[in-house]
Amino acid sequence: MKKVLYAVMAIAVVLSVASCKNNNKKQAQEAEAVDYSEATAEKILADEINVDLANLVESAKKIKPVAFLKTQKDGKLVLSDKEKKVKPDYLIAPESANDLVTLSQKYRAVGMLTSDKIIAELYEMPTNVFNEAIFKLLKDINDPALEAFFTLPPMDIETNREAFATFVDDEYNEGRINFFWEGIAALTVEQVYILSQNIDKFLPAFTDETAADITYNFVCLHDGLTKTVNASPEMESLNEILKPLYVINAITVDELKGQLTQVKDEIAAAREQLLK
Repeated sequence: MKKVLYAVMAIAVVLSVASCKNNNKKQAQEAEAVDYSEATAEKILADEINVDLANLVESAKKIKPVAFLKTQKDGKLVLSDKEKKVKPDYLIAPESANDLVTLSQKYRAVGMLTSDKIIAELYEMPTNVFNEAIFKLLKDINDPALEAFFTLPPMDIETNREAFATFVDDEYNEGRINFFWEGIAALTVEQVYILSQNIDKFLPAFTDETAADITYNFVCLHDGLTKTVNASPEMESLNEILKPLYVINAITVDELKGQLTQVKDEIAAAREQLLK
């Protein structure tokens, strides 16, 4: 009887061990399957993000640095001595750069102050304060590609597409493509904000071609920021700020005038949010 009992117990132990081995093997296989599935999903997501970023770079290179209030049909924008006496009160105070904390704010401010400096020059206002603020921001940011591009003479920025493409590539390679969009978006908003403040005076400085160029940039911004949000959800807030301005799609000076008038308040609101 004991022999039978021992035999039954031995069989039970063998079956139990076998069962454990099978369960362990099954669990290991399931774990491997899960890990493999997760790894595949992560790889697919990573590949999608890489494709988005590659497309993002191409979208960025389509941005057209425009001859912002520098040229006109007769060669230049002219302000009378009387007009120069009434200094614009809508420019960003250069000293406000000292209060900026985040990299996003600083990249945006570089673009905005660069545009404001051009207006200061037109009105024969001191520009050294703008230069100092921009220089300080560039040093705080410590981005060689940004510094190299934004210290180019304005005419080189407007005409040198190769320099702009290099700027985009360098920002991408340094993992700063999001900040590139921050700065370009702010620069574009600041330009249309300035135009909206004195439409009748500034718009004669534009041809249909340059009007189309500056508004075409909003198409690129919309496209680029949409791709950026896919790869970097934290960029959604910038995209939301610009959404009301995506209606700007003029291809003539007259169309641009009408659209700037129509969304003047939205432009001002977007501009205000950019440095918050």
